[in-house]
Amino acid sequence: MEKLENIVKVSKKGQIVIPKEVRDVLGIKSGGKLAVIVRDDEIILRKIEKLNISEIGSRISSVVEKENIDVDKLIMEAVEWARKQK
Repeated sequence: MEKLENIVKVSKKGQIVIPKEVRDVLGIKSGGKLAVIVRDDEIILRKIEKLNISEIGSRISSVVEKENIDVDKLIMEAVEWARKQK
């Protein structure tokens, strides 16, 4: 995708308008959600996609495998933590 660059003005309420060209390219519709990420002196807006349960499971499995996470141990620790909160 080509890089789009625009300058926007911040309102008194801290609002900005995402240019129509950008919204069209990214498929951002009215009511759509964006993640706001602050990195150093940058603000990054990332479109949030709705994921179904199998996509979420696939992403979690990928991280578990890549990071070599012991899921059973993690669940046991979570259960122990929850019991202590009562």
